[in-house]
Amino acid sequence: MIGIYASCVVVAGVFAVSGSAVAQQSYPDLKGTWVGPGQSVTQGKTDHWPNSGETGPVFREGSWTFVVDRQDGNRFTGSRGLTGGARRDVVIAVIREDRRTIHMVDDDGTFYSILTGPDTMEMCRTEVTADSRIVGCAQLTRQK
Repeated sequence: MIGIYASCVVVAGVFAVSGSAVAQQSYPDLKGTWVGPGQSVTQGKTDHWPNSGETGPVFREGSWTFVVDRQDGNRFTGSRGLTGGARRDVVIAVIREDRRTIHMVDDDGTFYSILTGPDTMEMCRTEVTADSRIVGCAQLTRQK
């Protein structure tokens, strides 16, 4: 009976230590400039793309730049826009406890992103407004 009790205590201790080890890991530092190709489908007015005059959905491709300028633990801020474009949207974000999943918002849409490596991420965006619908993803690499 004592042997079973001792085994349970050891197993419980291992889980407690591994749980606290995860909690003590720092969040990845995302500060810097991230750039990469993106693909999207848009319908209606878009702030980043020129008006194509089309009324139906438009398939688009382009390079995006995302700059993370401030971070405190799992929270960060930055800006995003077409590479070489004049418009930059302010983004606020949090990194989830898994340290890979990121939730972000700007003034008219949401982002769901996954860190695929220390300097790579897939950033997907959804926008639904009275004037537009947009969904797309970009594969970004941090510039060194």
